[in-house]
Amino acid sequence: MNVAIIGAGLIGRKRALALPKNVHLAIVCDVDKKRAETLAAEFGCGSECDWKKIITNPQIHALIISTTNKYLSIIGEAAILAGKHILVEKPGAKNSKELEKIVKAYRRKKVVVMFGFNHRYHPAIVQAKNIIDSNKYGNVMFIRARYGHGGRLDYEKEWRFDKKIAGGGELLDQGSHLIDLVNFFCGKMDNVIGITSSFYWKSQLEDSAFFILSNKKGQVAHLCATCCEWNNVFSLEIMLQKAKIQVEGLGRSYGREKLILYKRKPEMGPTDAEEMLFDEKDVSFEIENNLFFQRIKERKYSDEGIQDALYVLDTVEKLYKKNHRFAY
Repeated sequence: MNVAIIGAGLIGRKRALALPKNVHLAIVCDVDKKRAETLAAEFGCGSECDWKKIITNPQIHALIISTTNKYLSIIGEAAILAGKHILVEKPGAKNSKELEKIVKAYRRKKVVVMFGFNHRYHPAIVQAKNIIDSNKYGNVMFIRARYGHGGRLDYEKEWRFDKKIAGGGELLDQGSHLIDLVNFFCGKMDNVIGITSSFYWKSQLEDSAFFILSNKKGQVAHLCATCCEWNNVFSLEIMLQKAKIQVEGLGRSYGREKLILYKRKPEMGPTDAEEMLFDEKDVSFEIENNLFFQRIKERKYSDEGIQDALYVLDTVEKLYKKNHRFAY
């Protein structure tokens, strides 16, 4: 299995490091020649600056597309039509209209299409899903989550604050992970309301988003994504009828990943708590990569991932449409 990585930035390198041993990284592609050559030298493979040459290469079987948002759907559509299996980093496109191009291409060529919502594969998240699915503690009532970082010097000058390249601010960036996780735990949510703000970074796009999702079952998710969080944070609380699941950290700068299960007693009062700690190493990319190549091997051409990605972008767009925007 020969794979190419298009986009040799931070995420592209993480994907390369997490490739299964039986998969050969044949070539790295980036518009920045030096960056492509640097990553290629690290992994002992070829480099290229023109992604169109990659998708027409008959020796390449699969692509990992980790470019800026502007090019995700453009390259993804072309790759599918060329018969390549693709793993596209989240959010998959700048908006749902662009993602529809991937959907239409998929209907013409049956290949494996996945989107890189790797947070689903963090061990604490997997454990939380197992607890919920056991039905031991009743149904999910509501979810609270905070996800944030503090950017870096001149962060507002980077592509994530350029609407033509990114498509949206923090709501689309880190917020898309939160929306996907709520879908993972509760299913798709029908109603949305939110506020976006530019508190610190002076830009046309928001640096913070506060939003609420709800569904017809009465479940509610109260979420915040921001790059004004000077101490990186990932905090997820899932309230069940008989317990609370609390996930903290994602490893590295977000702190050690852990899950705490608070079990409600029949007589109420203080709970019994069970804490699970996980390794500092982020294994989510490795698990997601393995799933991608396993689906290729088994020829599992489900459109479930496509529908989930469409749902995330549709939800983001609903929030922007109903949004109350504040600039400071």
